[in-house]
Amino acid sequence: MLTFRRRSRRRFSPIAILILLVLTIWYITLPPDSSVVLAVNFNAYRLSDALRLTSRDAWLHGPGKYPVHLPSEVGYLIKTGYGTRSRVREQIAAFAVKGGVLGDEGRDFLVVGDWTGARSSPGVEIHDAVRLVMESNVGRDFGEHHRFGKYRSLQGAVLAGDDEKAEELGRKFGWELDALKFIMGMEMSYKRMPHKKWYIILDDDTFVVKESLELLLSHLDPSKPQYVGNAVGDYKARFAHGGSAVIISGEAMKILFSHPDVVTQAYIGSLDETWGDRLVATTLQKIGVYIDERYSHYFNGEAPDMTRIRPDRMCSPVVSFHGLRKPGAMVHAGRMLGKKNKPVLWGELWELFSRSPMQSYAESPLKSGDHVGPGEEEVMLWEGVKRAEDCQRKCKSWCLAWTYDTDTHQCRASPWLIVGSESVTSTKLSGVNWSKASSALRRCSFTS
Repeated sequence: MLTFRRRSRRRFSPIAILILLVLTIWYITLPPDSSVVLAVNFNAYRLSDALRLTSRDAWLHGPGKYPVHLPSEVGYLIKTGYGTRSRVREQIAAFAVKGGVLGDEGRDFLVVGDWTGARSSPGVEIHDAVRLVMESNVGRDFGEHHRFGKYRSLQGAVLAGDDEKAEELGRKFGWELDALKFIMGMEMSYKRMPHKKWYIILDDDTFVVKESLELLLSHLDPSKPQYVGNAVGDYKARFAHGGSAVIISGEAMKILFSHPDVVTQAYIGSLDETWGDRLVATTLQKIGVYIDERYSHYFNGEAPDMTRIRPDRMCSPVVSFHGLRKPGAMVHAGRMLGKKNKPVLWGELWELFSRSPMQSYAESPLKSGDHVGPGEEEVMLWEGVKRAEDCQRKCKSWCLAWTYDTDTHQCRASPWLIVGSESVTSTKLSGVNWSKASSALRRCSFTS
């Protein structure tokens, strides 16, 4: 019997090796954007993250090997639209509060939009990326595409001086034209700023924290093809959310624009793509560059007062904010975040933007406002709760914040907290689980 088993192992081992070899060769020959390759990448990250034994921020604690000077070594691409053009000047003013982020216009940053004319933001040149796509070979081949027709309608209203009509059209289909700006904007940035270590794509309502961005980039090698940001979407098109800032290394841009066939296909794809930020990912996938999700938790898609602060992010640097659309919001964020001369941590946002210390909820757990915020995913909801105190008890130890509506008797609890609002006229009473929050904060160096 023992001899038979040994013979079986000797017989099956070569077969197993052969099967493994065949599968390996088959996998290697697959195109880089194959669904099999994308699925392997997607699940490999999740497996490595589940098996990780150290803090996911441990790599940031040592000195950075790749120091970067943001104004001169990073190329910024700012996207705007006719209906949101007024934001650009405020965004640039917000970066100027502290300085050290943007360099010179044209040499270090470009602004692209969806119209041509004299009605650009004062002092800033808007490059009409959509017109450049129309004037390309792709535009000549697909000149009757409905998105080009919409662009012509917008341009007609702008040239006629009909601001009301132009802004109405911008609100109606500006999001469609936005998809055409990404690849053209990236190509313009690379050609006009060809020697940058990094390229960053920003919406006109996005703000980045200087010290946090410097820290992150100082630990990443720009000579390698890199693509990082706030990862969203399924495994077939895992992409960096555009509003949270998209970072692409100079090497990745070099590889991309050495493949004109891939770029042409991206221009064609932009005519029907819903989200231009997803198009960036699917285009980079074709050259074997995938989003690195290890850095996703440094990027944020919300405004400071609406940012979801989770226990596992309290001590991580936050690089970006999005949704700063109200007049004055961008500059206010620049002033508040500029108070610090070191990377801003997620857990510090309460200290910077709230009117009440978080610890005050230990003594007075009932305050007017909402520290849960909108949304239903991961939120526990109870109807018909009679008192705010009953809502607080439902929070127990698992949640980080709870909100009770005195009109609807609805109780909501979340595994995060937001600064939110503190309005005395609000019908909502909200609280913070100070015991759980303080436990997370104690792990951060800034609380020691």
